[in-house]
Amino acid sequence: MAKDYLYAFEFYLVFLLFAPIGLIAARPFIQNFRAAYTLSKLLGLILFGYFIWLLSSLHILDFQNIALIRILFALATAASIYLLWNNWPKEWQNILKDILTIETFWLVFYFIYLWLRSHNAEIHGTERFMDMAFFKASSMTNYFPPIDPWHAGNPINYYYYGHYLFSLVSNLSGVAANYAYTFTLGIIFSSSLMLSWAFVRRFTNSKLFASLAAFFIVAAGTVAFGICIIETSGACSYVKSTRLYEPSYIINEIPSYSFTVGDLHAHLIALPFFLLALFFLYELFGREKIGYGLIGVLAVILASLGMINPWDFVSLALIVFLIAVFKLIGNKDRDFASKAVALGVLSIVLMLPFLMHFESGAAGIEFAPFYATSRNLLGSYQYPTPLSGWLGMWGGFSALLALCFFIFRNKIGSLKKFPALLVLAAGLLLIGVELFFIKDIYSLANPPYFRANTVFKFGFHAWTLLSLSTMILSAEAFRHYRFRKTWLLSVFIMFFVFFGFFYPVRAIGEFYLSSVSPETLDGSMFLKTLYPDDYAAIIWLNENVRERKVVVEAAGDSYKDYGRISVFSGMINPVNWLTHEWGWHFKPEGPPPANPKAPVESGWGKIAVISGDVRKIYESSDIKETKTLLRKYGAEFAYIGDLERKEYPNLLEQKFYELGKVVFSSGNSKLFKVND
Repeated sequence: MAKDYLYAFEFYLVFLLFAPIGLIAARPFIQNFRAAYTLSKLLGLILFGYFIWLLSSLHILDFQNIALIRILFALATAASIYLLWNNWPKEWQNILKDILTIETFWLVFYFIYLWLRSHNAEIHGTERFMDMAFFKASSMTNYFPPIDPWHAGNPINYYYYGHYLFSLVSNLSGVAANYAYTFTLGIIFSSSLMLSWAFVRRFTNSKLFASLAAFFIVAAGTVAFGICIIETSGACSYVKSTRLYEPSYIINEIPSYSFTVGDLHAHLIALPFFLLALFFLYELFGREKIGYGLIGVLAVILASLGMINPWDFVSLALIVFLIAVFKLIGNKDRDFASKAVALGVLSIVLMLPFLMHFESGAAGIEFAPFYATSRNLLGSYQYPTPLSGWLGMWGGFSALLALCFFIFRNKIGSLKKFPALLVLAAGLLLIGVELFFIKDIYSLANPPYFRANTVFKFGFHAWTLLSLSTMILSAEAFRHYRFRKTWLLSVFIMFFVFFGFFYPVRAIGEFYLSSVSPETLDGSMFLKTLYPDDYAAIIWLNENVRERKVVVEAAGDSYKDYGRISVFSGMINPVNWLTHEWGWHFKPEGPPPANPKAPVESGWGKIAVISGDVRKIYESSDIKETKTLLRKYGAEFAYIGDLERKEYPNLLEQKFYELGKVVFSSGNSKLFKVND
């Protein structure tokens, strides 16, 4: 374990070296040094990461030329340090103290999370295979977009950019992906905590309310979960945090659950960058004159978030729109509308290399009441959201906001305007998901779940915005008024915090401390216990095959252990995780079928054909057909392990000796190198 924590520290040190780059970019706009330094590492990663990704997307820079990328990184960091040194403020002792204080707290929270994670770091179960596949593929690709690890010959048609950013840190540090996956979760956790704390401190001197905001963003559960624990006498599982009903047709995921499960999903990776964007949006909101330097930095941030998780781009675009309305109504900056348009256009232009290779599976926006009525879903399937569910999710925030606005009723102008704007944005998101939804695979393939994804993604943002704004406004109420007017607010805050603590206590006890697996930060170690022969084959591939090659292994459906070779070695399968691949290549309309009575082809047919071809590769007695299929997918290796023998009962192992040679074997498993 000491070695694991040494790797974790190395990973963090490289992340730390992005700070000078980010600080150079942040200082012209964010005068508060503590705030500027707190966000500097993420901003530096965004700026340098975009530069490297763009060069690689244009095929100017090979992403596997790690030595050159390290030189570029060293030059960028050194140049930033030189510029900072020449412009170092006179009060350097206070600044050094701020840096040491921030880094101390950051490291403490980073290693606390990793210590918890060490009790259950398995990249196994839920959708962790998917996330590790993207992470490993991003770290090993030569150019972007990476080839899909589960769809040979096709680029990843999903949000891989966040995985790329942290695979960049992994490659720069030399830390293997099976460790870097876990360390990335630690960076996201500690970054989200520190940035939320620093954001609230920009508006209030209250360390208590800054700490409460950080608690609600990274650790707290909902009131609904607390009530569930009380009603069931402690029998409510942490999994119920995202499912208010049984069955649940809507998903109400919040960060605390995401950090527990450890799926390195796009919405979780985006969280600290979403908070980073809010710092610069506040500058956009508060400045009388907006320079194009601020527009440029913010455009890179928004474009990066659009590629990490497009849902974040939509929510932040709403905030930009509200800022524009506020400025136009108040005559603050009559030119702001043109600058807001410039910001949007520049952000989209910066995303073009990503968008050119991305095909959305969404079919537009639809009016939810009309859709629900036309399919007899109104009043059922949790649409509209039942009052109990609404109160269980948002009742605590609503009560605090109602009390704050009541306390300030005679001095409404004393309210901090930007936090109030964030409240408005969160409210519009929550109203919006009741009225509209994004038509995607959920609504088109399984109508009762028609708004599950929409509620999930925008609810995640609403939770973040309300956690920040309610704590800022509550702190302001206590600063302006004595206990005589704020005692009821104190009571509600204590109750809200009380209910919020139920989730982390249950999650830590149930997910982490009850685990019987050995303590490790290596997310692949479960393979050594469950699939020792597969683990040995993966180690051999990692040590002997440096480039990504097509490896045939059992093709199966999602949420199972199919694709384990490609996931942990970075190799490519002809196809795997069939339902997910269908979702990523989903065609909402589909081409018109030749037979008018035939169902519209939505993309599943193509996935099923490849899956059938993989079965033929293992089971066909026709050597010529097998050769043709191997050549069709560019396969250079074929793997036979216990899962292949189980999935393909008619597997003909002998023919593979005619098709190639065994380059590695362990127990009953064999890896064949296919002849040209």
